[in-house]
Amino acid sequence: MAKDATDFQALLGELSTITDKLSETKPEGNARSIAKARQVLSGYAERLTEVAAGFDPILRPSSIFDPSDPQTAGRIVALTLISQPVHELSAIPNFYGAGIYAIYYKGDFAPYAKLVDSDHPIYVGKADPENASAKNAIAQGTKLAGRLAEHAKSIGKAETTLTIEDFKCRFLIVQSGFQKSAEDYLINFFKPIWNSETKICFGLGKHGDSSKTRDNKRSPWDTMHPGRAWADQSTKDQKTRDQIIAEIDQHLALHPPYVDIHELFDRFMEEMRQLNREEFKDERDEVFVIEEASGNYEVNS
Repeated sequence: MAKDATDFQALLGELSTITDKLSETKPEGNARSIAKARQVLSGYAERLTEVAAGFDPILRPSSIFDPSDPQTAGRIVALTLISQPVHELSAIPNFYGAGIYAIYYKGDFAPYAKLVDSDHPIYVGKADPENASAKNAIAQGTKLAGRLAEHAKSIGKAETTLTIEDFKCRFLIVQSGFQKSAEDYLINFFKPIWNSETKICFGLGKHGDSSKTRDNKRSPWDTMHPGRAWADQSTKDQKTRDQIIAEIDQHLALHPPYVDIHELFDRFMEEMRQLNREEFKDERDEVFVIEEASGNYEVNS
């Protein structure tokens, strides 16, 4: 047997002896000193784990894809929504279920011209279930259909600038608890100009002001699209119409709308790869990259 191997076996024997002695020894002192001893032992245990990994020639992945992670689940639910067929917003019947949705504009209102003929929503949102722990669509109530109906009603009242026939939508009934992470992802992904998070033309989702708050300033959405009686009673705007239009132009120039579904899927796939990078480490704890195959590979049906 080589000397290095003999020395290694001797060290393992010493480690075994020390471990046995530690397990048989009852720590003495106060709680603080015992806690410190445990911390020292934990540090040695971590070092030993690192040493053991250094003897393993098999590559170790840097991460494991976790479908249950809220961020990952949000992406998957969002992608599923984008895969759904498009419907006329004016023709959505009442149905059970809660979930997420996206609204698209196809009309001739000039400030929204860049969104026309694209697959980029003007607004995305969620509808929470009546009962947060609802396990099926019936228990969730008619929240999703109701939310779409509310938006259609608001758009219908803005008849001087909008026509309900120019709006389409996608929607997805989602298991309770996943709608929030999916909505967050969709807003961050598309940055729709009607969502409050973009701070541009927000206010579609408002349900009205009470009689005690009539002095509130009109939302940018109501400034651009007058027609809701409770909003029209206000004499002040949060932003002027010209300011809103300028912000829309600037925003869409900085974040160009996605032209079609293929462009969307490419971006989704890119983000999923970044979410869980295929990276491995070798026994020296150095990054090892597995080369990608060259050429394009398609699955034949």
